Amino acid sequence: MVKPIYKLLLSFSALALASCTPAPQPEVQGPDGAVFRRMTVERLPELNAPRGGHRTLLLGEELTVIGGHTDGFKLIETAEYLHGGAWHEVPLAYPHDGGFTAPLPDGTVLVGGGSAEPFGIGQSWGVEVYDPVSHSSRAVGILDRKRAYASALTLPDGRVVIAGNWHAEDAVEVWDPVKGFSFAGEVSLPRERPRILPAGPEEVLIFGGRGQDGKGTEAIVDRLSGTPFREPLLEEWAPEVDFLYSDTDGKIGEDAYLLPALRRSDGEPGILRVSGGAFSLLELERPLPRLGPGGETIHWWGGLQTDRSRRQAWMQGPGAEGRLYFARISYDATFEGGAASVDLFYAERPGGGPFPIDPVVLLSGGRLAKIGGKWPDPQSADLSAEANFATSREAYILHSEPIQRTGAPAWAWLTGLLVLGGLATVAALRKKKPEPAGEAEPGPAGHPSLAEQISRLIEEEQLYKRKDLRVADVAAALATNKTYVSTMINNISGQSFSDLINGHRVRHAQALMREHPEMPLADVADESGFSSPTTFRRNFKALTGVNPSEWKERGR
Repeated sequence: MVKPIYKLLLSFSALALASCTPAPQPEVQGPDGAVFRRMTVERLPELNAPRGGHRTLLLGEELTVIGGHTDGFKLIETAEYLHGGAWHEVPLAYPHDGGFTAPLPDGTVLVGGGSAEPFGIGQSWGVEVYDPVSHSSRAVGILDRKRAYASALTLPDGRVVIAGNWHAEDAVEVWDPVKGFSFAGEVSLPRERPRILPAGPEEVLIFGGRGQDGKGTEAIVDRLSGTPFREPLLEEWAPEVDFLYSDTDGKIGEDAYLLPALRRSDGEPGILRVSGGAFSLLELERPLPRLGPGGETIHWWGGLQTDRSRRQAWMQGPGAEGRLYFARISYDATFEGGAASVDLFYAERPGGGPFPIDPVVLLSGGRLAKIGGKWPDPQSADLSAEANFATSREAYILHSEPIQRTGAPAWAWLTGLLVLGGLATVAALRKKKPEPAGEAEPGPAGHPSLAEQISRLIEEEQLYKRKDLRVADVAAALATNKTYVSTMINNISGQSFSDLINGHRVRHAQALMREHPEMPLADVADESGFSSPTTFRRNFKALTGVNPSEWKERGR
């Protein structure tokens, strides 16, 4: 009697889920035939303080903003993180308006430099480490030279390379967690916000950004260890200035990166590929459009971030009339010599008017977070021109994929209640008829049960190593629905889906640390399926009581 009841309940559940199927996203066409899909815009709680010139980061599962300036172009000496449906302020050791950030192997973040005074004047010395687990900050000394609008790259051994400055002398320096900051070499020309990319175990490339005249720099590439060289491709294409959080922004493989660029001759947007120090132009199935659906200019710039699990890169392009545009570049085919496909999206601010101007942060599932920013300059006809004196508290999540409609039909909610009640009834029936310990109910005609299929998928196929894994993914792989999968996991393991997956990830990380003690913790986190070192550290400590580094030192 149990199986027919399950089948009946699942039929009702499927109907209920079908009633909530999201509607397709509306599409509009541009003047050159390019098709743009409209994104769903979700409003988040507002920041405690309006800010621009800050850094927006995803640390573990928490969106975090660090530094910047507030209304009136005044420095702000706090960070904020989103937790429990609200933003929480954290004091910093120094203000960082136009500062740099670099993720460290233990999940903390090195934050340094920035303007010394309001109005974007001067450069500063101060550097601190922000801990997203304790939500605290500690000063770690001063830079070799004061800087604003610098860039940073974290090396595998935990050292950080820093270069770039705002209208002041420039050079390369290195931060060592033990020795502090030290001069590492001269640069061929001063740069603001240069690109710093690895080109092998002991080599780093420094190029791009803006020069002291505010224009793009020459095609000279500086190196940490070797001599500078002139790159012919950079004679034709100028890398766009970008606020980078980490070396993973634009990363598509080991020492392989994508970065946005503009053709110097006519401003045509494109994407450069830098792999092992070699430069090339990424082939696209079609050019990036320069005009939006209403004929407005799209300013493709910065913000190129990659989702390596999906092999997709996202590039932002504010429109001259206030819309936000995005290009999703699927680059998988380029590994086999093919062209990358391009999907286009646009977002409109709820209530009308332009969005604040600031880079976005890529989240899982093709979502993008836009937090704070500077309002467009009211004195300019171009709404992509920013005004440093007027900043925003607004925060949004932009969804590129359809989301569930709110307000499903009443009968769908009733069906959902019937399903839950029915599952409880089935559980009660099963209690009356105990099964032999250690045995799961077999599927039809000797096929494995759903529980066995879930276990095989997660454990034997190591699905837990996928960073953006969701219940819906497991359900899709087993041709069932996510409610049934979630209920089955809860009933059998007594855990939530996320707890089950993170338990597997922690055990896999422990095995890696035993077998490969030389492996950096950041690589252990990545190989085990954690989205970041911060998430790895938080979950590891929750399950073992100690941090990964402590566990590793004890030789367990």
